[in-house]
Amino acid sequence: MSEIYFIRHGQASFGQENYDRLSSTGVLQAQVLARHLSKTGKLFDAVYQGEMQRQQKTAWELISHYTTRELAIPVPVVRSAFNEYDSFAVWQALIPELLEDDPALSKDLEKLPQDQRIFQKIFSRVMTRWAAGAYGATDVVRWEDFIDRVRRGIDELTAEHGGGQRLAVFTSGGPISVAVRLALGLSDKATLEVSWQLMNASITRIKYNRHGIMLAGFNEMAHLELAGEERLLTYR
Repeated sequence: MSEIYFIRHGQASFGQENYDRLSSTGVLQAQVLARHLSKTGKLFDAVYQGEMQRQQKTAWELISHYTTRELAIPVPVVRSAFNEYDSFAVWQALIPELLEDDPALSKDLEKLPQDQRIFQKIFSRVMTRWAAGAYGATDVVRWEDFIDRVRRGIDELTAEHGGGQRLAVFTSGGPISVAVRLALGLSDKATLEVSWQLMNASITRIKYNRHGIMLAGFNEMAHLELAGEERLLTYR
């Protein structure tokens, strides 16, 4: 049986002009993760990453740490299948429709991006509407297409790597929640709920063999808790 470590990137720069960049906390989270994996003797037969800067920088911290410690680590391979969905495009496409249905929403929108609680409430509404296909916009990727893209990516990995392999995939909350969905047969609603729970620099493990895939560990972040700094425990 083989195992895929789906690793969520460190904290990105929420509210900044360039979101797709690790914050100082995100860099530290990635370094803590790298030290944890090396200390626990985790070696990988292959490393994959999406195309996003926050994913690749998180992977780079692992590569750098392993290289410094003279531990074997493969060169990361980029797979677009593990990119996050374009949440900004979905937001921009669906917010006008939400405002049309609920004009009072504009008062909450004025509190963004500073109020993360309000952001999460609105973001959840946007994503739920997107996943349900309850919108008229035509210039946004469909939820079903996103699910299929991640599924194909996972299928390719399991086909390329045989038994007894350990793989690392540096990705984002959306693709990880899809992996959990495929392992457990979750609904759209449950898949979104899973994505809200995933913490930065957490590990979700999927095992696979010729019979299929199964969940082996979800949202593991003891390495961050043991670091003793509360600021390392973030969702966004």
